[in-house]
Amino acid sequence: MTRATLHSSPRHQQGVALMIVILVFALVTILSVGMYNRQGLFLQTAGNIAAQTQAFQYALASETYGRRLLKADWDEDAKDGFVDDLEQVKSSLFIPVEEAFLEAQFNDVQGKLNLNDLVDLAGTPNALMVDRLKALLSRLAIDSVKVDSIIDWLDENQESSNFDGAEDDIYLGLVPAYRNAGQPIVHLSELMLLPEITPDDYVSLLTHVTVLPQGKGLINVNTASAEVLQSLVTGLTDQQVEQLVAARDDKPWEDIASFKADPALNGLAVDTTDLSVHSEFFEIATRITLADRVVRLKSLIYRNTKDGVMSVLQRDQGQKYLITKDKAEL
Repeated sequence: MTRATLHSSPRHQQGVALMIVILVFALVTILSVGMYNRQGLFLQTAGNIAAQTQAFQYALASETYGRRLLKADWDEDAKDGFVDDLEQVKSSLFIPVEEAFLEAQFNDVQGKLNLNDLVDLAGTPNALMVDRLKALLSRLAIDSVKVDSIIDWLDENQESSNFDGAEDDIYLGLVPAYRNAGQPIVHLSELMLLPEITPDDYVSLLTHVTVLPQGKGLINVNTASAEVLQSLVTGLTDQQVEQLVAARDDKPWEDIASFKADPALNGLAVDTTDLSVHSEFFEIATRITLADRVVRLKSLIYRNTKDGVMSVLQRDQGQKYLITKDKAEL
């Protein structure tokens, strides 16, 4: 039998056909397993996106609820006088909602120094605000934050305000190089772009400063920390500020005249410029836990004192440690 006859025999053809069938079956099996795995991955991804979206909607609902509470507070103040104190923002809320768990708290932003008010709308340094921030930095023993650098970060010119200032000539020499902002600070994290500032000093300062629209950051003495109060009154000792805080906790000041007349301030000169006993800016901080997923949202709310109308100025999902106050179930 010749080689050609051997290769064309029915038995050989059946063997080749069987190998092709086995190969096709193997390919189909591999493709099926791959499709199954990809489908499982797609389903898991879709589930994650759905859970994340649902949790974010819960966070937005918490923001809406918070705005309603702020409006209810404004309605009461419209009758009795506009006074905001720590009692209204002292606790965080823990609320189970269906399959999710909601944690939320209010923060009164106006108990802090507004860094954007270091310069006025014309870009001129605000001497009073500069003195207050320097007093705060001294009280906190912060050396790496230079007030002049913040002023240069805010103003539009390229003329350094002082020896500690920093304009583009400094920033362009850094690696990587960048320019200074030349405009109001949008987010406090911009402070980390300033020369020489250390992470520890940045964290220490965060509790006592904020960034609000220029000319809008009146300081609420009813919600200011002891350190901020000391920055407002030259010569105020630790013992005096403790007395001041204790008196405020017992009965919040109803107006700035009452604050100025507090016995703890006897003999001290108090400049009441840009001081207030009520607030227009609040943060609503929310953390939602849903299906082992966590969504965080911090919303900056402006509440107009004249009519109670509220606006959301900023939403931030990048902060991790939002809930810091004692728990209170609703």
